[in-house]
Amino acid sequence: MNRRTYIAVSALLVVLLTACSPGGDQNSKGPDVTPEDVKAQILDLYEASAAAVAAEGWKVDDASWLACADDSAGPRVKLSFAASRSEPLPSAAADLIANAQKVWQERGHDVTVERDTNLTPPRWILSDPPYLTGTEPDGSYYLLDVSDRAVYFQATSACVPGDIFELTSPTPTP
Repeated sequence: MNRRTYIAVSALLVVLLTACSPGGDQNSKGPDVTPEDVKAQILDLYEASAAAVAAEGWKVDDASWLACADDSAGPRVKLSFAASRSEPLPSAAADLIANAQKVWQERGHDVTVERDTNLTPPRWILSDPPYLTGTEPDGSYYLLDVSDRAVYFQATSACVPGDIFELTSPTPTP
């Protein structure tokens, strides 16, 4: 194999083994994930969902750190985030949930869309994992609930290394 071919093949292997495609899974997982990482991921998904459904009129209902069971590596935490919107929607709920489905898939979520007619009013539910099946094996859960009158976003991250006291204690003022 000549040198030029060797370099081309080596470069191709590097690209194939280390490439991050823009549409791939952007959810950080593993032991090096920080609380800042999961917060950024959830906020990105929320902002993208809000933009796909209706950019204005949202209210953050909850953004709180919760303690997880410690493991051999030390203390762990997860982020719980919820936001809602109760103003008239700009389009039909089915169209809006389809818009949101695209942005979730672009961020690497394996999503399902369900129509729950047992709720009043009936709602379109976008979720990862599938609606009413619990959580992912890592404990995470993501949901977007769209009716003709309101939208609800909820996300709970996986547990990651972190100290609940550092994340929830107020910053002292001098």
